[in-house]
Amino acid sequence: MANPYFCDSQIIMFEFLKTLLIILWVYYALRLVMRWIFPKVLPWLMQQLVKKAIRQEQFTQPNGQRSAQNQKSTKPKSKKVVGEYIDFEEIED
Repeated sequence: MANPYFCDSQIIMFEFLKTLLIILWVYYALRLVMRWIFPKVLPWLMQQLVKKAIRQEQFTQPNGQRSAQNQKSTKPKSKKVVGEYIDFEEIED
């Protein structure tokens, strides 16, 4: 049942403005939250990166080689013989 006080175009315009206001509200709310959270999260993130770099540096020896416990084994992979190479020649008629 249609609303007797508003026509369809007014209802559509009202819904559009309502949606626009919700989008603007969310945008400004996110800006406000980021102003509070970002200054607290950034130093924590930098500390985590520094700790990770220090841990990686501890695993390297002074000459730049990685320690034996952290080094991956580099066994050569065996080359399996798949088959024999056959050279085909063209046959002229």
